[in-house]
Amino acid sequence: MSGASGVSGVSDEEIAGYVRALADLERRREALAERVGELRLAATPRELAERDRLGTELAVLTDVVLLESAATLGHLGLTTAALAVQHVLETERPTGEDD
Repeated sequence: MSGASGVSGVSDEEIAGYVRALADLERRREALAERVGELRLAATPRELAERDRLGTELAVLTDVVLLESAATLGHLGLTTAALAVQHVLETERPTGEDD
């Protein structure tokens, strides 16, 4: 029974894959957030445009991280946690971006 975890029949390797994928997304999100932070005092039109573009990209990537987190929790059989993450995604969106 090598690699079996007992969590909804998901193997240890599958769990590690899910975690790695989420960690990669989060690293990308953190790097983008850092770049947006560096542009918080943007002054030129080019810097302002870059900050806006990166800010939008950051918002989208944050949603992707939350969606992937919910999906991963669901795959692991952690339905209540998956629903909680989905709820955060739905309630934390800025006004005007609701479905």
